[in-house]
Amino acid sequence: MLKIIEIIGPPGSGKTFISNELKKIKVNNKQVFFHSGQKQTNKFNNLNFFFKIIINLKVITTIIIFYLIFSKRLFLKKIYKRNFFFRVGLIIYRDLISIEILKKTLTDGKYLLMEPGIIMHFLQDYFYTKRKISKIEIQIFNKIFVKSNFIVCTYCNHKLLIKRIHSRERGVPQRMSNLNLKEKNNVIKKSIIEIKNYISNSSNLNLKIIRINTSKKIKNIKKNIMEQIILQSK
Repeated sequence: MLKIIEIIGPPGSGKTFISNELKKIKVNNKQVFFHSGQKQTNKFNNLNFFFKIIINLKVITTIIIFYLIFSKRLFLKKIYKRNFFFRVGLIIYRDLISIEILKKTLTDGKYLLMEPGIIMHFLQDYFYTKRKISKIEIQIFNKIFVKSNFIVCTYCNHKLLIKRIHSRERGVPQRMSNLNLKEKNNVIKKSIIEIKNYISNSSNLNLKIIRINTSKKIKNIKKNIMEQIILQSK
């Protein structure tokens, strides 16, 4: 059976790096981890027309339902001045399409790494506002949208998060691009608060949450994740 792992964490906590490192792991000389953050153009083109339509309809329906239920986030006053609504909508669409393609094409015994996945898209709006996601919102979201087997929650100290954001090749997240240093620090602090808030109010989730300190060596991180996934799968 295909196992689904969503990786969540503050900006700069190493979500993409860990996903790419897990992709390198092979079992019996075969790849077992597949990262949704990579383009799935070839896999999508190889699907028949019927499945392409089904995937598009499923993703569009999911996005519509999401914004109908959690519409108040559209009106929150956010720290950035530019309106990113349509861009964010397209990013969610792209990410969910990639996830659905992998769900359709991966076989039993494989692991789908959702990064970014639906949980991160649920949380990110609140990184940029003073408002806090309520417990009831989190539990409604979990009941309707979360279908993962595992959540890997990445974390490290605040200074390291800032350092990583400014040193990574692709630069800071789009919504942080026009923020000053103080505002970026506030976004990082708020992201940590919201992720802790999400985890502490997700008692209705029937899955394993794996907390990973990404200031450790990548070899130890990969071993920790593998051990916990294998133990839970038995």
